[in-house]
Amino acid sequence: MTADLTRRTLVGAGLAGLALSKASIPRAMAASATTQAEPAASIVLGALFPFSGAQALAGDEAWRGVALAVRAARGAGMAPVRLIRADAADPARAVDIFAKSGAKSGPVTAILGTASSTASFAATAAAELAKIPYAELDAPADAITARGFKMLIRTGLTTADLAASASAAIAGVIAPGWHRAADTLRIGLLFDVGAADGSFAAAMIAACKAAKLPILLTMGYATDAMDLAAEVDRMKRARIDLLVHAGRPAHVLLLYEAMDVASWRPRMIIGAGSGYGLSETGFALGPAIGNTMAVGCPLYASGGASAAIAAAYRRRYATQPRGAASLTAYVGAALVLQALRGGKTLPGALAAIDAPRGTLANGWGAAFDASGQNRRSFATLQQWRGGVLVTIDPAVKGAAKPVLEL
Repeated sequence: MTADLTRRTLVGAGLAGLALSKASIPRAMAASATTQAEPAASIVLGALFPFSGAQALAGDEAWRGVALAVRAARGAGMAPVRLIRADAADPARAVDIFAKSGAKSGPVTAILGTASSTASFAATAAAELAKIPYAELDAPADAITARGFKMLIRTGLTTADLAASASAAIAGVIAPGWHRAADTLRIGLLFDVGAADGSFAAAMIAACKAAKLPILLTMGYATDAMDLAAEVDRMKRARIDLLVHAGRPAHVLLLYEAMDVASWRPRMIIGAGSGYGLSETGFALGPAIGNTMAVGCPLYASGGASAAIAAAYRRRYATQPRGAASLTAYVGAALVLQALRGGKTLPGALAAIDAPRGTLANGWGAAFDASGQNRRSFATLQQWRGGVLVTIDPAVKGAAKPVLEL
């Protein structure tokens, strides 16, 4: 079984790398060039995502959502829009590229990003100093919008939203389904100490405390960890029933490999972070990830506006969307483009939008507080079934019924 899991891991990682290499650009060519035939753009947007490194796949998927939103806006007769794409591996340098692009293509109207909370902290700070509006589409760390920045606004959700969804799943779905009082569950929390996952862990601890869900064992590990054998061994010895894990894509593979080697797994896992939302994760792990729950941005639906976006994705990229990141980025970019119509500017024009929940393609609405955070974004509860994620959130109409054991 271990050999099979390792083989799947390597094959999945290889295919993910191949798919990314075809869609990405070298770092030296991070800023795209304008063709002579392209008309002058009245709106110039910087797109800042990780196109190299550990977060590259999630970054590329988010970029595809932004690109599709811009194509749709052009098709709807919006004033010419130009995208300048840069790698978030060096956020400050990328923002400097955007700031200096005005001599060639006109000043950057706004920057869209970021698919990485670590990169977002640096990029939004650089944009604030450069006085360039920054629309954060999907980096969730709570503190991103807690610094009093005037040029920043976030259309996506927060790690507090993710933690609230996870704690609600424990109290409202898992504990009742197991016919056990919530305070008898042996809950473990495992997380990467990086910006997003560390922020999720802090929010999860607070949410569980408020819900009277005691966490028996909490363990953090370094972002560059090479295995999780010691962490899994401690969870096994603690007889954890329910493991909440927040980590990057590589960490998800490490966790399941360590559980396989230890011949142990809890009754249920709830995953948070980009690794639990990518189709490549399901391919790499195969049946091993079956019935694992996840909390994340709303998934593509089988009908409605998100299905139309998925169809446009398939036409453009000749494959199915690799996760909800492209839908999340599409929704945020579309909001930005809506705000910029008629020569308006960010962040004020975006903050003025008031859209009820359910208005946007993924079910979100838009209502921004004083910090620039969209308070009508939310997370949903999902589950891996047959290699794909399905929505099992009781609050979502038509959601599938949860399976309560791995």
